[in-house]
This record gives sequence, C-alpha cells and structure tokens, in this order.
Amino acid sequence: MSKFSTGAVRDSMRGKGSPSLMPTSALRAIACRFEDGASKYGRDNWRKGIPASRYIDGIYRHLWGFMEGEISEDHLSAVLWNAACLYETIEMIKNKDLPEELMDI
Repeated sequence: MSKFSTGAVRDSMRGKGSPSLMPTSALRAIACRFEDGASKYGRDNWRKGIPASRYIDGIYRHLWGFMEGEISEDHLSAVLWNAACLYETIEMIKNKDLPEELMDI
C-alpha cells in the first residue's frame, strides 16, 4: 500500500509497470507509425495476423537502414513498431487468438 501526505491510500504499484518512465518521444513516433498503417491498410490490420518472420525481417531491415545512415524514413520508429507487433502477435498466439503457424521462426 502507498500512503500519501494527504492521508489517501492506494494499492501497491509493484509489478504494474511505470508508464510515467517511458520516453514520450519514442511513444509518439510509434503512435505515428500505427496511424500511418491504419491509413494505408485499415485500422488494426496487423491484428489479423502476420507471420513473426515478417516482423523480424522488418526489424533488421530498418535497423540496418538506421545504421547505414539512410534518412528517407524514421527507421527507429519502424524497429519499435515491428518489435511491438511481434510481441503482441506472440502473446495472441499464446492466448490462441491467432493460429500457431504464424510463429514461423
């Protein structure tokens, strides 16, 4: 429990994550990636199921583009987007919300 100087109390924050510690510039950049994708492919298109290998390939391609100094797009936000979608896809496969064959790595 947390007790505040005002006398108010709340349950523990332990294990719930600390969103206030997250870098907002990176979050804004990834949010723009999701917005662009929704405009191009439709909202939540990625949630329909894309093979894990496609996300991994995207992570590497964009990381290499960043490392090579290629500036035609924001490669780091693309790395974050691919990693976030890969993570969520794996969770959705574990929860049986997506088919196991999408785990093609």
